Amino acid sequence: MSYDFATENVCPHQVVLETSVIDPISRDVIRFQRTPNGASVTLYINGVEVPPAGLFSVPDLACTSSEPYRITSGKDDLLYVDVGTGPARIVQLLTGTALKAADVAKDLAAKLPEILVVAENRRVVFRARSATNGRSFSFPDPRWTDRTSSLPSTVRMTGGLSRLGIVPGRVVTGKRLFPSWQFTQDPASSIETDRIIQLTSPLPNKLPIAQLSYTTAPANCRRCFGIRIEFDYHVLGGTYETVNGADLLVQELDKFVFTKAGSHWKWPWLGSRLIDRIGGKGIGTNGTVNSMIALDITKAFSTYQNIKAQQAQGFPFQRVSDEEFPRSLQDVSVTQPSDDPTTAIVTATVSTRSLQPVELKRVVGNPNPFSVLSQDPTQVLRFSSDPSFLLRG
Repeated sequence: MSYDFATENVCPHQVVLETSVIDPISRDVIRFQRTPNGASVTLYINGVEVPPAGLFSVPDLACTSSEPYRITSGKDDLLYVDVGTGPARIVQLLTGTALKAADVAKDLAAKLPEILVVAENRRVVFRARSATNGRSFSFPDPRWTDRTSSLPSTVRMTGGLSRLGIVPGRVVTGKRLFPSWQFTQDPASSIETDRIIQLTSPLPNKLPIAQLSYTTAPANCRRCFGIRIEFDYHVLGGTYETVNGADLLVQELDKFVFTKAGSHWKWPWLGSRLIDRIGGKGIGTNGTVNSMIALDITKAFSTYQNIKAQQAQGFPFQRVSDEEFPRSLQDVSVTQPSDDPTTAIVTATVSTRSLQPVELKRVVGNPNPFSVLSQDPTQVLRFSSDPSFLLRG
């Protein structure tokens, strides 16, 4: 039995990581290559996602003193920390004569769960758990409240800061890496649907790389070129999904019908003129247009039938099953809805060697040939010999 990868899917018209144009003068405007459809936009600068509120760094502080640490009990064994979630607290340091940074960091991590305390390059590093706009945590100078250093705890806290290598009064803050932005109408364009990304301030570096992920309109989509269906691999359950039998027949036939004749780099005979008909449906009477569409479907089926016959004869190891071998195309009809003259509904029945008919129903229009089958643009098309399945979408 022959099979193929399941590649026929309703196109989501999603643009992923498209390199965009940054205004070279102001450096605060990013333009789309295609018109976005909706406000769901993701911005990346230099490969990093930038939320609309802007991107800030994760605040951290690396102690200047390195291991081994010598911390004496009752002398320099306290740390004064303000993590911003309550009053400043006094933390007991691990004591010893030759302490490793990893041991001191592990002890402090258990006592300060609000922040990360790790050992890097033989030094203790204090780091916030997330990016922060502004102040995150600090190490207040105990002498601010005890100017004469008369309290024993003041001496122990200043000594603890000195042992680790922290300047008393140090405040650790997040830095703004990229400015905030908004998705808005392009004031420089007279076209109402033109949109831009407007930054609140210019990008800091001179040669940034901006990328956008968004959904575009079907007519502007480069994945399906307006026909609302794309042929790409589909992964299900961690592996590539395959189709055979009637599902394979329908998928292959749709490739012949919706591929523009002459567009394939290797096989110029593959496809039909159906896409050309979409742009020219306004020329001539409905009867003429309907006849030409029916003729395109019939020619595409004839070419497909010839290819399957060659496969069955020349490649016996790819056995063509009875369910996927097309015998004839029957009951081809083209009708136009009374309320929408820009589309045509094509129905046909494919007779196979299994004597089980496969009924097809397609909407030919710009840019909506599969709207009857699915109202959900993310739904994967599934085909069956059961005609009611086709109408369910």
